[in-house]
Amino acid sequence: MSSSSSAIPVTPAVAGQACYLSASNAQAWQAVYQSVDAYTRGQVAAVVSDSATALVDAFYSTLLSDAEAGPRLSHEIVSTRLSSAMKGWLKGLLCVRDQGDIAALMAAQKKVGEVHARVHIPIHLVMAGARILKNEIALRLRASDLDGMAASVATQYVCNLFDLAIEQMSRAFMRDVNRGARNDEAYRLFALGQNISTERERQRAALLEWSQAVLIGLHYRAPEQVLPRLAASEFGLWLHHKGGVLFESAPALRQIMEAVARLDDVVLPGLMRSAEGQGAMPDLVRELQELVARIKHLLNGLFDMVAEIESGSDPLTNVLNRRFLPSVIGREIAIATRQHSAFSVLLLDIDHFKSINDQYGHSGGDQVLRQFAEVVHQACRSSDFVFRYGGEEFLVVLVDTGPEAAMLVAQKLGAEIRRHAFSVSEAANLKITASIGVASFDGHPDYAYLIERADKALYRAKQAGRDQAVPA
Repeated sequence: MSSSSSAIPVTPAVAGQACYLSASNAQAWQAVYQSVDAYTRGQVAAVVSDSATALVDAFYSTLLSDAEAGPRLSHEIVSTRLSSAMKGWLKGLLCVRDQGDIAALMAAQKKVGEVHARVHIPIHLVMAGARILKNEIALRLRASDLDGMAASVATQYVCNLFDLAIEQMSRAFMRDVNRGARNDEAYRLFALGQNISTERERQRAALLEWSQAVLIGLHYRAPEQVLPRLAASEFGLWLHHKGGVLFESAPALRQIMEAVARLDDVVLPGLMRSAEGQGAMPDLVRELQELVARIKHLLNGLFDMVAEIESGSDPLTNVLNRRFLPSVIGREIAIATRQHSAFSVLLLDIDHFKSINDQYGHSGGDQVLRQFAEVVHQACRSSDFVFRYGGEEFLVVLVDTGPEAAMLVAQKLGAEIRRHAFSVSEAANLKITASIGVASFDGHPDYAYLIERADKALYRAKQAGRDQAVPA
C-alpha cells in the first residue's frame, strides 16, 4: 500500500477514540479522515463510486423486504427519489477533500436526521441500513487491490465515518422528535382550550342534522338514492380529524367510533333494504335513534372532561399558530397513508398588503388581518384547519379533499374574499384579493415537501397577476 499522504498517522482505534472524545464535531470528522493516508481514502472512494448502484440496491432491497421498514417505503419512491439521494450521500461521505467539504457533510447529516424525524423513520432502522452498507462495502474492500491489513484499516475507516454520520443524524433526529412531541402536546392543550360550549353545540347540531337527513331520505327516497354516511358528514369529519386530537386516548372516543361504524356499515344498509321491502324498518329506525342518542351522551361526557386552559392561538387573528402545523399535517399524512384517502393545503397571501400598511399604518393592517382570518375561517368546514402562516400568509388544511375539490374550494374562497367589505377605522371599506397556492397530498411522507409545493404554486399565482388560485 502506497503512503504518500502527509496526514497525521493515527491508527483506526485511536481515530475512533478521538472521534468520540473530541470537543468539536468538525475535529472528530477531521480525525477520522486523517486516520488513513490519501491512497487508502482514494481506494475507498473508488470502490464506493464504482459500486454505488449495487450498494444502494442492496440497501433498499433489504429494507423493502423488512416487515417494519417495508411499509414505510415504496418501490416507486425508492427508484425515483431515494436511490439517487443515497448515492449522493455515500459519495459525499467518502470523498471529502478539505474543511469546506467537512462543513457541508456535517450540514448534510443534520438535514438527513431532520427529514427522518419528519417522516417518522425510527433511528434504529437508519442504523440497520448503515450496518447493511458497512457490510457491503467491507466485502468489496476485501476484494479490491488493497492487501489484507490495508483492507482492514480501510474497513475500520469506513465504519468510523458511518458511526459519526449516524451519531450526528441521531442528534438532529432526537431534537426534531422531541420538538414534535412537545408541539403535539401543546396543540392538544390548545385544542382543549377552545370554546368548548360552542363546539359542543355545533357538533350536536351537526349530528342531529345528519340523523334528520337520513329519516327524510327514507321518507322521500328516490330510486338509486343512497343514504348519507355519518363518517362522511360534517360531524363525522370533525370527529375523525379534530375529535381524535381533542379527546385523544379517551375510551369514550373509541366507543363513539364504533357506534359510527355500526350506523354506516349495518344500520344504513339495513334501512335501504327495508325501504325496498326486504327488512324490518321500525327496528332499524329505533336502533338508529338509540345509537345517535348514545353518541350524544358519550360526546357530552367527553366535552365535560375538557377544562379551559390558556389559549395557544395566534394572538392577532385567533386562528391556529403555525407551530402546530407539523403536528396537524403529520397526523393527516398518517391518516391519508393508512386509509388511502386525500387531503390538500391552501396557502393564501393577501395581495398588495404592504400598500395597506403603508397607507393605513400597522393598526389598519392588523384590522385587515383579523377580518381576513375570520372570512377564511367562516368559509371553511369545522373539520378543516386554519393557520396564520406568517405575516399576511394563511394556510388551510382541507381534510378528505382531493386536487379537484381543493381547487373548487380555493376558487370559492377567493370569491368570498373579493365579496367581503374589509373595514378600516381610518377609511371607507376596502376591497381585498388573495393569491392562493393549492397542493394535494401525493404520498410523500415529509410535510415540508407538501408546503413547499403549495408555496411554489402561490408564487406562480402572484407572477400570473394575483387574485387567483393555482394548483401545484
